[in-house]
Amino acid sequence: MSPDADRMPSDALGDRLLTLTVGPPAAGGTFVARHEGRVVFVRGTTPGETVTARLLEDPREKRDARFWRAEALDVLEAGVDRVPTVWEDAGVDGVGGAEWAHIALPAQRRIASEVMQELLRRAGVASYPIEQVQVEPAPHDADGLAWRTRVRYAVDAEGRVGMRGWRSHAVRPVGEDPLSAQSIRDLRLGEWTAPAGTEAIDAVAPSAGPASVVLIGRELDPDAVAIPESWGEADVAVRTAQEMVTLRGDGTVHERVGERMFTVGATGFWQSHRRAAELLTDVVSTTLRAPRGGSAWDLYGGVGLFAAVAAEQVGPDGSVVTVEGNRRASQLAAENLEDMPQTATATADVTDWVRARRGGVDAVVLDPPRNGAGTELMDLLAKAVRQRIVYVSCEPSTLARDLAAIEKHGWRIADLRAFDLFPHTHHIESVAVLERTAS
Repeated sequence: MSPDADRMPSDALGDRLLTLTVGPPAAGGTFVARHEGRVVFVRGTTPGETVTARLLEDPREKRDARFWRAEALDVLEAGVDRVPTVWEDAGVDGVGGAEWAHIALPAQRRIASEVMQELLRRAGVASYPIEQVQVEPAPHDADGLAWRTRVRYAVDAEGRVGMRGWRSHAVRPVGEDPLSAQSIRDLRLGEWTAPAGTEAIDAVAPSAGPASVVLIGRELDPDAVAIPESWGEADVAVRTAQEMVTLRGDGTVHERVGERMFTVGATGFWQSHRRAAELLTDVVSTTLRAPRGGSAWDLYGGVGLFAAVAAEQVGPDGSVVTVEGNRRASQLAAENLEDMPQTATATADVTDWVRARRGGVDAVVLDPPRNGAGTELMDLLAKAVRQRIVYVSCEPSTLARDLAAIEKHGWRIADLRAFDLFPHTHHIESVAVLERTAS
């Protein structure tokens, strides 16, 4: 049994210890086992293994629960997909967010493909051969390490910096933190004691310029921040409930994609994988096909990454509107696209904005958050869009729901690609291309 299990007194474990044989993957990064007919979702294992697992909840208090959750403590019979973990601190009682660190990368992608295919089947997606959906590696991503350019660290009551545990509020040490970009690791935040009032820390490794560190806390005093020498030239800011106070820089970072530079808020949204913005821009550029002189919408547009693609396609005589609910991101989009007069920005709830439109649009690209676009928006787009929709998704379950919704309006999936932009985790990025069926 693992040392973690040995340290735990047997009377504390009670009947929370089970011997389980693990089956197929489940959405969310766990795997399905059964105990006396009840489903148990197990973290830290692989298909086909037999493990000793610890239930998260006391089963005596959860007898009527439809399922239990558990974490593998000891491997009794290893599966063929298991390899030495790339991050020891993500193991038992460790940090969350790297739940597949012990699985070989090719197997991670196979398992993610199975999960995505099953979600599409359950949603009733019918216009695309689901078995063709296979998760692809990101370019030049041989080992799945050092890819994460945006990391949010947690801070405990004593100011120790780490990450939350799996399904836990406890702050765990990050150790080597091998998934983060080298410039973030060089900050050595895990060795630092944050000033009183710090609730979280965002560390950013932009493609252009120095690393950025933002301390977040409702009552954090910027005067209490002593910048460690290990931070070097990193830009530093403090975000309180009222404002962003910059100690260095201006609270933004710069990201280069091809020949274009984008200004992004240091705590704003940008793809976290170091090659994601480039890869997704290439895919959207290839698939959107907004007509020359036509019109396009960029929904959930952020700072204008895909709006720039659409503007290039429609040309100076076309029109592109990028719609974003976050005011700061929308302002930055206007700045990033100021050399493209065919673009306009709108700060609004996306569904409300589309509902208020009169008339249609030739093409749409949308990149919603994890909760997806939603069936109402898909219904609206089915009626408003004349030619093509490109849907960029970071959550396959909500993508599946939304694709099934628009199929009911006579649209079909022309292409569906999935990418491993979050190696050693269960998350999947995907791009679906939608077209009207011939009437």
